[in-house]
Amino acid sequence: MKQLKTRWPGVLIALGLLVVPIARPASGQVAQGKPKVVDTTKKVPVKPTKHVVVHKDTITTTAGGDVCIPLSCAINKDSIDRAVANAIAANEAREAWARDAQRRLDSMELAKGMQAELARMRANAAAERERVRLDSIDKAYAAASAAELARKHMLARGWYIGIAGGASAPQRDLRDGYTGGWNTTIPFGWDAGDSPLGVRSDFSVDHLNGTRFQDQTGTTTSASGDITVWSLNTDLKLRAHAPGAPSRTNVYALGGIGVHRVTQGVYGATGSNAGQNLSFENAKSSLGWNVGAGVSMAWGPTELFVESRFMHVKTDLGYHLNGGVGTYTSFTPIVIGLSWF
Repeated sequence: MKQLKTRWPGVLIALGLLVVPIARPASGQVAQGKPKVVDTTKKVPVKPTKHVVVHKDTITTTAGGDVCIPLSCAINKDSIDRAVANAIAANEAREAWARDAQRRLDSMELAKGMQAELARMRANAAAERERVRLDSIDKAYAAASAAELARKHMLARGWYIGIAGGASAPQRDLRDGYTGGWNTTIPFGWDAGDSPLGVRSDFSVDHLNGTRFQDQTGTTTSASGDITVWSLNTDLKLRAHAPGAPSRTNVYALGGIGVHRVTQGVYGATGSNAGQNLSFENAKSSLGWNVGAGVSMAWGPTELFVESRFMHVKTDLGYHLNGGVGTYTSFTPIVIGLSWF
C-alpha cells in the first residue's frame, strides 16, 4: 500500500503527459518553476518548405521531398513502363477483340442478309416454278380441251346434208334393153352422236340408156328408149367405226323403201301412145325398196363418202317396137359425195 501511494503522483504525471502535450522551452532556456501548458486548439499554419532535387551519387531528392536510392528509382520506372506497356497492350487487345466482335457481328449480319436473300430467291424460284407449272397445266388443259373440242367437232353427228354423183347400171331383166347411165343423189338425214343408228332420206335421179337391136340387113327389129327414174327414198342407217382407221372413218349399211317414177322410155307397142316417150306427169308412182352399204371418212370440214345400193322398182315397160322388158326396173347406182354436218 505504501508503494502504491508513493507511485500515484508518477502515474498521474504520465497520464497528463499523454493527454496534454507539454510545450518545450526554447533552446538555450531552462524552464523555471511549473511547466507551461501550451494550448493546441489554435495552431498556426506552417508554410510548406520547398524541396530542391539534389542529384548526388548516392541520394536523389524529388520535388515532393521524397528521397530514393537510384536502383529503387530504376525499378519503379521499369515497373511503370511495364504497367504502361501492359495497359497499352490490354487496350490494343480490347480494341482487337472489339474489332473481331464487330467483324463477327458484321459477318453474322451479312450471313443473315444472305440467308434472307437466298430465302427470297428460293421463294421467287418456287413461285416461278409454280407459275410455269400452272401455265403448263393451263396450256395442256387448253390444248386438251381444244383437241377434245376438235375431236367432238370431228365426230359430231346430228343433222347433215350432202351431194353425190356417179354411175348407174341396169340389173336383172332391164339389162336386156338398157345399158349403163348416170346418177345424182342429194342425201339429208340425222346421225345419233351416242348411238350407231341414224335416219337418212335422199332424192335421186338415175338415167339409163336404151338400146337397139338390128338384123343382118341393118333393119331395127326392136328398140328401147332411154329411161329416167326419179326416186325419193327413206332409209335406216347403221354405222360402225372402221377398225384401224382414223377416228371419223365409218362403214355403214342402209336400207328402206322409196317412191319412184320411171319416165321417158315408151308407152308400149300398142295403143294410141305406143312408141311415144312417157312424161313425168303421165308416169305412175310406184313403190320400191333399196339396200346398200358405204364408207365415210373425214375430209377437212366435210365428210367424204362412197356408197352403192340396189334399187328395185315395180314398173311395166315395153320395147319401142314389140315385146317388153318385164314388170320390174332394177338398177345399181355407185356414187361418191360429200356431207356437211
